[in-house]
This record gives sequence, structure tokens and C-alpha cells, in this order.
Amino acid sequence: MTKSAISDCLIQDLFIEQATRTPERPAVIWSTRTLSYADLLFRARGLGHRLRALGVRPNTLVAVVMDKGWEQIAAVLGILESGAAYLPIDPNIPPDRLSYLLENGEVEIVLTQSWLDEKLSWPSGVTRFCVDHDESGADGSIPLVRVQSPDDVAYVLYTSGSTGKPKGVMIGHRGLVNCILETNRTFGVGPDDRVLAVTALHHDMSVYDIFGLLAAGGAIVMPDRDGTRSPDHWVELIDRYRVTVWNSVPAFMEMLLVHASARKLALKGRLRLAFLGGDWIALSAPGRIRAHFGDVQVVSVGGPTETTVWNIWYPVKNVQADWNSIPYGHPIANTRYYVLDEQLQDCPRGEPGELCCSGVGLLKGYWRNDEQTRARTAIHPRTGERICRTGDRGRFMPDGEIEFLGRIDRQIKINGQRIELGEIEATLLRQPGVKQAVVDAIDLDGQKKLAAYIVPENVPENVPENSQPLQAHQLRAALESFLPAYMIPSSFLMMEALPLNANGKVDRSLLPASVLARSEPESGATAVKEGTEEVISSVWKKVLAVEHVGPTDNFFDLGGDSILLVEVHAELQQTLNRRFSVTDLFQFPSIRALSDYLDGQASQVASSEIAERIRKQRNAMAKQRKDKDKVGQLP
Repeated sequence: MTKSAISDCLIQDLFIEQATRTPERPAVIWSTRTLSYADLLFRARGLGHRLRALGVRPNTLVAVVMDKGWEQIAAVLGILESGAAYLPIDPNIPPDRLSYLLENGEVEIVLTQSWLDEKLSWPSGVTRFCVDHDESGADGSIPLVRVQSPDDVAYVLYTSGSTGKPKGVMIGHRGLVNCILETNRTFGVGPDDRVLAVTALHHDMSVYDIFGLLAAGGAIVMPDRDGTRSPDHWVELIDRYRVTVWNSVPAFMEMLLVHASARKLALKGRLRLAFLGGDWIALSAPGRIRAHFGDVQVVSVGGPTETTVWNIWYPVKNVQADWNSIPYGHPIANTRYYVLDEQLQDCPRGEPGELCCSGVGLLKGYWRNDEQTRARTAIHPRTGERICRTGDRGRFMPDGEIEFLGRIDRQIKINGQRIELGEIEATLLRQPGVKQAVVDAIDLDGQKKLAAYIVPENVPENVPENSQPLQAHQLRAALESFLPAYMIPSSFLMMEALPLNANGKVDRSLLPASVLARSEPESGATAVKEGTEEVISSVWKKVLAVEHVGPTDNFFDLGGDSILLVEVHAELQQTLNRRFSVTDLFQFPSIRALSDYLDGQASQVASSEIAERIRKQRNAMAKQRKDKDKVGQLP
């Protein structure tokens, strides 16, 4: 284990040091607002005073339920200044899941934005505070007396849970500071760097976007709310604001590369550093990144949420012909990796075992869940260290680097999102008419997809095993009410019985992989119309490799994903000779809906909802312009 001095400061102190040193430098850049370091510190301290007056304490949680925007950064820093820890929550999750996270997190205060405050359904008893309408009167020029220690909780991130309920990972200040300082020191991140914050706040890679750049005196470039998944918008921001650092799951970088290739964009000299983590990195990715961006240092970063952002990395130079995957690498300073067997004994070099971590970055535990904490942490029998059992398989290679070999348990990652298959199964089993349910990840054309295998109650006789009756649509709709979109299976297969092994357990190796084959769409009997619908249908068939597409079939139900959507976007823009955003394809995922939108015939309901959202955002921004608190500068 490489050692360096471990700091005793709090994570927000790294930002405050930079704000004191260079107050006028830009800290957060957004299309309608730029906050200098002084502006952001004033905002954070004002929120901190407000929250402390409301009674927050160390090791309690204040939730951040927000869309992308400068408000997220101010909220996170304000919560930390108050002495509490922040709990980021995706505002797009189903209402029941939002209520569960707030209740389980014992949240009494939520920081949000005015348009979301009006839109979302909130549990009773929760105090909401709209950061974009901050009229608290709290004086942001007065520093707050520190009430927490480096060993207190900085943030809690909820991850998918095998019991059917998500579990909260508690991360402390000390380990977070170690990760940020070591990353910036190792890769020379400084005041001239800017990161494009494409990662959602509730994903742990966003933690580096915020604290990594603010600790270095750099700037965070925030995408617009309607451009968070639009490579067109990303490229525009990279050019306009001279972005130098990319930090995301590999799928987002793949979207950027597909877009750049389709548009033949000249991007060399833009990025200098690309962190990729949270999922497998294609062996071809580093070469393609350099082909588009020039001399970029590509760094594979890894480690579960329980080990603080990332605790292992591998700077990729030349990809070797005999590699099976990009190496996991070596641990960062003040952390250690072991490869252990079931008895927690060291595996010989080259032999696979469970990857276990120790060091300063380990989780404090799982929020209000001592049972899970005991299950995932242990004492190393030889060294006496506290270790985290990651559930990942790996081995030491001859050169001492670690090779990642996948998961030991039934947890998977798709596009960087950690998914417990058991949570999806538990949700399915709660639905009426479901007798048995198994969910598995199937590889389709190099992309992981979720497939659900269902044994219904009272299966009618003479029903083909591979048929997909209407009940599949009902199950999909039911899951969408409880689970985030990335946990919804792409396909459902109704079966008379699940295959069993000699021990009477489900034999996953015998589950039919054909469930995710490109199949006939459910609405294929309805023909598409001539004109725009016909053009869209042709492009879909080509990109998705399907023979038939109905006008109301959902792109993602047919096996589509974000990367394929970028290909569709490029093809359609060229074929139709029209410019529109990738985000439009997410919003209108069927041929008919997209055609109506492109032809100016979007439904009045959809149009009114969009107009109302825009109106609220414009009103909020107009109010910001009238603020007399001297915070923020409009371009």
C-alpha cells in the first residue's frame, strides 16, 4: 500500500481554501449563470446558516432532489457547511421510491428547485427549501463554526439492494479528502482545468466532478437540463468553455465517440484527461478516444461505492493484443486490495478470488442497517485490518496489477448503474398473478440487457412457451411505478416452469437467451405512414437490426440503448436533412410520437407540459436576475 499524509480537513475546506485564494475565478459555469468562487461560497454559507437554524446536526441527512444546475453544487456545499451530510436523489424516480428514500434516510429537510417542488409528490412532514428562490436572508459572508469531524459522514448514496430495498452507503470526510487530493496530485489537475459534469448527482462519479475541480481551483461546466444526454450539447460545451477533463461511465464516452464519428467532428486539442469507470471499458475505446481528441490521458478508475468514488486506477497507455480487458490497476495511496478465498485467506498470485479493500476510504457502514454492514465488512485474519468484501472477483497479475473478473454474487452493472437482480425479482413477486420470477443479464451485440423470466399463476394450457401476452406489458408498467428506468427489464418471457438443477435451484444457464433476440414488435400489425414515419422506421430497422417495427413500438423495448440512439440520431439528421437534439429521441421514443414531433404535430398534452416546464424555469431564472444579494453573475 502506497502511503502519503492523510489530511484531517473536511471536504468543503478544500473548496474554501481556493475561494479564499482566488475568489473571482469561475467555479460553476451554466448556460444562464456563472458563479465565481466567492459567489458559490456566499451561497453555501447562507444555506449552511439557514439549515443550522433549522436544527441539522452531524451525521444526519439533508436530501438534494434536483435537476442539473448550479443549484446542486450550492446545495451540496451548503449542507456540508451546516454540518450535515447530503443525500442526492434522482427527481425522476417513481414517487414510491422517492418516499422510501426520504423515510429510510430519516430526512426532515429537502433542498430542491421551484419547478420540481410544484411537480413532485412529497411525503408529509418534510420541509422543502427551493435553492433557486433562496430568500432566507442568511448572511453568507459569516463563516460557520465547524461542528463535524473528519470521521463524520459527508454523503450517503443509495444503491440497489438484494432484499428488494435500496441500501444507503455512508462515506466519511477523511476518505473522500484522500481520494480527491490523490487524484488531483497524481494527474496534475489544477486551476486551468474544467470538467463537463455529465454524471447525475446520485451517481458517485459526480462526487469528483464537484470536489475534485473545486479543490483544484478549476471549474465545473454544467449541461443544460434538457441536454444531459445530448452529445451535440456536450460538444458545444467542450468547445465553448474549453473543457479539459471528462469523467463518466464508458457508455457516455461511447455516445460522444459515436456522435463525433457520425458528424466527422475535429475535436483534437480539447480534452487532456478522461476518467472512465463504473463498467467495462471496451479495449478499442482508448484508441478511438485518442483518434478523436488527440493526446488524451485515459484512466480506468474503479472500486465500489463503498470505497469512496474510486480507490483503484489504471492509466491506459498501449492496449496489449493479449489483454482480455483493461486492467483494474493498482490501489490509490492509503488504500489496499486483497484477493481472498472464502476463508479470507490470500489467494496465490494468478488465482482468482474475492477482491477485498482496506484503508482510509472504506464506508462508515450502511445507513441504519447494521446487518448489511456486518455482512459486507470483516476483519482480515492476518493483518487485523477492517476490510470491505466487494463481491467482485479478481486476481493479481504477474506484474502486480489487478485484473477484474466480474461479480461473485448476483449484482451487475449496466452503464455504470449498480443493480441487484434480487431487488427487481422481489418487486415482480409482489405483483398480482406472478408465481415465480427470475431476472438475468443477457449479452446482446456486446451490450448487457435485463431479461425477466416469469411463471404466472394458473398458466393456461396450450400457450406457447415463448409467447408474450398482455401481462408482460402490465408487469412493465407495474415495475415503472416502483423502480428507476435502468432497472426495468428489456424483455419478459412467460414460462410454464423455470429450469432447475439437481439441487432444485433455478439453473440460470438453461434460461433461454433468445428472450432478447431481435423479435417481432408487439404492435407490428399496424403499418407506418408514408413520409417521416417511413424514414424513421427504415433507420430503426437498420440500426436495431429488426425486420418489422410498428409505429407505437418503444425504441428501448426493441433492444435500443443510449449508444444506438446516437446512431439513429445521426442517421435521421442526415436522411431528413434536419437538426434536432438527441434528447428529443428520448422524449419521443416511438416512431409515431417522434414523427408527429418532427412534423410539428406533437400532442397538445405533451406540448403543454413542455411549455409549462419551460415557463416555470424562465420565471425562476427571471427571479434570479432580480436578486439583490450580489450573488452570481449573469453572462
